[in-house]
Amino acid sequence: MHIAILGFIATRDLLPASAIQPSYPKGREGAPLITNLIKAYLNMGHRVLAITHDDTLSADEPSFILEDGLLTYVVVPCRQRIFRPNGKRIGRNLDFYRFERRRMREILDRFQPEVVHAHWTYEFAMAALSYTSNAIITIHDNAQVIFNYVRTLNRFFLLLMARQVFRKGLWFTAVSPYMADSVSHWASQKVLVVPNPVTLPDQLGEPAPVTKPIISVVVNGWDDRKNNINALLSFKALLQRHPNAELWAMGTAFEPGKEAEVFCREQGISNVVFMGTTKYSTVLENISRSTFVLHSSLEESFGMVLVEAMSYGIPVVAGKDSGAVPWVVQDGGLLVDVTKVEAMTEAMHQLLTDAALYRRLSQQGLEMVRARFPLETVARQYLEIYQTYGVTESAAVLA
Repeated sequence: MHIAILGFIATRDLLPASAIQPSYPKGREGAPLITNLIKAYLNMGHRVLAITHDDTLSADEPSFILEDGLLTYVVVPCRQRIFRPNGKRIGRNLDFYRFERRRMREILDRFQPEVVHAHWTYEFAMAALSYTSNAIITIHDNAQVIFNYVRTLNRFFLLLMARQVFRKGLWFTAVSPYMADSVSHWASQKVLVVPNPVTLPDQLGEPAPVTKPIISVVVNGWDDRKNNINALLSFKALLQRHPNAELWAMGTAFEPGKEAEVFCREQGISNVVFMGTTKYSTVLENISRSTFVLHSSLEESFGMVLVEAMSYGIPVVAGKDSGAVPWVVQDGGLLVDVTKVEAMTEAMHQLLTDAALYRRLSQQGLEMVRARFPLETVARQYLEIYQTYGVTESAAVLA
């Protein structure tokens, strides 16, 4: 099968380090699960056309195209500014990524894939649907829910794009039952559930001892939905019982010198290591060395860090009412009311004082992840959907 995958694809995640030349564009980072799926398809013998964009490429440059065996990797230029002019071109949101969508459509027309699968309900999905009405669209978030939390002009334009995608699209998958239910009123057909995949590690984690615990948090975004303030306050309270505890704070929410560090300084919160944007492999390594992971988000479509932690046998503390989180975690962690600081603090204290509970949650999380989320299992689920719904009617594109 010849499969086109459109979404956030980072060159350094997709290609071996030895094969990357200095002149290669970086692509779009932030979603290694997509590159993992691509690699799974290649290992199964399928041809893959991987398409992403990069705002460091000049809009006047040709698309970057690398053909290597079964893989064709394409990076199209993307305008840098969202609303302000980009030279002679307007901001990319103002015309709903029209320039970028046109460049991606040109690639689809050139390589003629049998199946097109776009991730997220924005520009990648719009480009895919311009090529075939049978495009498979995977929903990773609910644009309306995010806009309710983050009321910016950028998020409003993304909401408009998502609504257009739901009007035009036929076949949607969602990464959790919660996400499928939350958008079902927009979709004309049943939204199928296919979870995010995890690459199972070769060995389990070596968690820090409870006598000097390391708690990891991984959050991108400093907004009400992520509930970072409560997470930091719960760690402050934990320090009163466990003064040797350390918080490893990773992701854009914890850039050194930014909001989180300022908040900790104002509140007198110590023992926080602000790592900020962190390489994906380093995130995984840090998680595997943690005593447990704290996840305070009020709403999640899935919660990839939860599955990644449990795949190493690292328990989690997360929200019992936080969207897909209870479905993802099940018995692999402690689910609490994350709107209450004391609830998170007490759960963390339990994990540090009840060794039997810790061992049980660790084992249950391992078993659950291995049964539900392995990369090969998820890849086969998508392949079945492609064969049932996603094959284009002919080699000719649909207008």
